[in-house]
Amino acid sequence: MNQKGNKVHMSLVHTTEVVRSMSNWFSRSIAVLLLGIGPLFAMAVLDPPTLRCASVNVAGDVTLTWTVPADPGGEFLEYQVFWSNALAGPYAALPPVPVYATSTAFHAGAGANSGPVFYFMTTVSSGPLPNTSIPSDTVATLFLQVFQSAPLGSANLSWNASSLPASVIDEFSVWLEYPVGTWSLLDEVSGSTFAYQHVVSICEDSLTFRIGVTDLNGCTSFSNRDGEVFRDVTPPSVPVLTAVSVDPVTGLSTITWSPSPQTDTDGYIIVLSTPGGGVIIDTVFGQNNTSFQWSASLPGEGSEAFTVAAFDTCLVGDPPSPNTSATGPVHATMYATTTYDRCASEITLNWTPYVGWVTGSHQVLVSVNGGAWGVLANLPGTERTFIHPVQPERTYCYRVRAIKDQSTVSSLSNTTCRFTDYPVAAGSNYLRTVTVSAGQDIQVVDSTAAGAQVSAYIIERSPNGAAFQTVATLPGALGPVFTWTDTEVDPATVGYRYRVQVLDSCGTLATTSNMGANIVLRAGPELNGTNRLTWNGYAEWAGAPVAYNMFRSIDNGPFLLLASLPPDPWEYVDDVQMFTGTAGRFCYFVQAVEAGNPSGINATSESNIACAVQEELVYIPNAMVIGGVNHLFGPVLSYADVSEYQFSILNRWGQIIWTTHDPAEFWDGIVGSDHVQQGIYAYYCAFRTGAGRQVVRNGTVTVLKAD
Repeated sequence: MNQKGNKVHMSLVHTTEVVRSMSNWFSRSIAVLLLGIGPLFAMAVLDPPTLRCASVNVAGDVTLTWTVPADPGGEFLEYQVFWSNALAGPYAALPPVPVYATSTAFHAGAGANSGPVFYFMTTVSSGPLPNTSIPSDTVATLFLQVFQSAPLGSANLSWNASSLPASVIDEFSVWLEYPVGTWSLLDEVSGSTFAYQHVVSICEDSLTFRIGVTDLNGCTSFSNRDGEVFRDVTPPSVPVLTAVSVDPVTGLSTITWSPSPQTDTDGYIIVLSTPGGGVIIDTVFGQNNTSFQWSASLPGEGSEAFTVAAFDTCLVGDPPSPNTSATGPVHATMYATTTYDRCASEITLNWTPYVGWVTGSHQVLVSVNGGAWGVLANLPGTERTFIHPVQPERTYCYRVRAIKDQSTVSSLSNTTCRFTDYPVAAGSNYLRTVTVSAGQDIQVVDSTAAGAQVSAYIIERSPNGAAFQTVATLPGALGPVFTWTDTEVDPATVGYRYRVQVLDSCGTLATTSNMGANIVLRAGPELNGTNRLTWNGYAEWAGAPVAYNMFRSIDNGPFLLLASLPPDPWEYVDDVQMFTGTAGRFCYFVQAVEAGNPSGINATSESNIACAVQEELVYIPNAMVIGGVNHLFGPVLSYADVSEYQFSILNRWGQIIWTTHDPAEFWDGIVGSDHVQQGIYAYYCAFRTGAGRQVVRNGTVTVLKAD
């Protein structure tokens, strides 16, 4: 079948029309040959009408419209109209049309609402036989059928167009009657399309449809009318989100979308996408209300994701609820954050990607100290970070704009601001004191201003005036006052100077403290029963040494204050002759006392412990008087720490006649139970000190008797 100009007929129709054409040509030729007289036009056979339209009314009746043929000789007699329910026939004649100028015919009871009806026409002239034209092209009515869709919600239209006028335009028009009596054009489809689906947008009512086709001169052939009672169970189209963006004025997330095209769209459901699922946050009514700003949004605390569903005015189900579309793809705002490196004077801007469409590029926007916003950088759509060199003591605010690839659609992030303060100064640093501990280590006490931002303390040491070298690096969190102990020292022989270098929060040297040095005390015994003490004074206190307290320990006893000495000179002589009964070991340390410190943090510094050991003194008389004043004989020991002891008396033959191991026991001249005779006797004295040194003395003693 063919839709334009009846260009293709069924084979039977073709054969019939060829036979009709040849028969009329043969009839005309015989008439000319037989008559051979009269004007040529009196014997002409007229052309058939040109059928333009075949339009069906509501009852299935058909109105035919045609173009009248030329009749220069006025020989027209009538038009003959033939019809059939099938293209191949048989065809029946309608009442002839006797008026030449008539261009329409009405076929009542054609039944074109049950199927297509086929028509052709001839023209009959008033001349002698043969006087009937050849048949016109066959034209058929359009036949439309309308069905309910499965599932319900749409009207499915299907039509045939087996024989159309030759002059029609290559397209069909689809018409809807709703409400009753009002026809509206739904759509126009190509001439090769014979089906159409109409999504029902009324809740429930009768819908009637027809198909039309128009020729070049504006004559329209309408199909039969068909329809049913339809219900709208189809939700509106899923709304297409344009963008979600953060409003720069309110700071709230704003969603925009394209309206659903269905006219019965009643509104939209706004859904917040969360890790736990979608949460309905609001409803927007009106088909063309296509934006929403969420008053409870917090885009400055994280990315917010949204989607939208559309609903119409029709209530379905139990309980009744509107037809509601699915939600579309989720769109999410960008979340921008900043970090400030005050040491490098840089702000790093980071942001999450826009979710919902492909980002073609980013713009970084900046405002300084509340000034106008400007474009700071244009970046690729894949970029997620930007480093901005900044100046201190300013407020920088940033936004990021994502621009959709190959589009002008964009989305703004939240606004994030940062004040660029200077690195907090480390402040002043003061080395309070350097002192020798009881364990003969050196302790360094240092202090920094409260609240100072310190990344590290570097302890430097100089032994005996040599160059300073780093001996320790301590964390800045130790402040503001800390004590560090130097164990790798020899404070009895080496003078150490210390200083502290302070690194600020950026690791840069901020300040160097004053110096402090340990006090080195030296002690030495003198032959006259004294100990000489010398030391170096403490240096570089903020105040000044006002006294040196000397402490002494005898024979490892407790240290007791011996003397409080003036700040100068740095020496002292200790007379220990009264302590001959001791082991002769005298240990000392000196304590420097500060006064006048401007900060009121007067300190002390203690020296090393220095010891002086008086040499052992052994006094042995050379005579004794039995019954006299010197009636006891034995060694008198001073400053002697005796651990082993022997004292013996020998006669002239070298025999030991008396002995003791007790240093406190003396010989009274008695051997056995009697006094010895006057005379000269030998003695032997030997002892070992606590230090392991052995002392030996021997000689003679004269024994006398009192009268």
